[in-house]
Amino acid sequence: MKTPRNALEAYWDLPADPEAVGKARGLVREALAAWDMSSVAENVTMVVSELVSNAILHGKAPITLALYRYGRVVRGEVTDHSAVWPSPVPAGPEEEQGRGLAIVAAYADRWGVVPASEGRPADGKTVWFVCAEWRSR
Repeated sequence: MKTPRNALEAYWDLPADPEAVGKARGLVREALAAWDMSSVAENVTMVVSELVSNAILHGKAPITLALYRYGRVVRGEVTDHSAVWPSPVPAGPEEEQGRGLAIVAAYADRWGVVPASEGRPADGKTVWFVCAEWRSR
């Protein structure tokens, strides 16, 4: 992905460790505050929590989290080395797992998955999402 000159970006390599989820949330909040985008912090941190958790549970290390600011819009990406794409699964009221992608869809304006390409792992994928400031109010 080419980054326009007016965009801000941040990225981090994360360990495949459950503690990385909390660390990712903190990093996201710090970046959004620095960009004066705290108004989308709840939505972005919720989506990042789910996607990083999925990458740890179902993906393959290493894991990279990236954020890009375009005006009043934030695009996030979580990349891992697994070629297996996420797919929604039905979750009953008593299930402890299976709601992650539904949460992503509820908190993001858009999301999707792209296969490995230049600059990404050859056997991996990137799950991306977009959160806009005007939706978070």
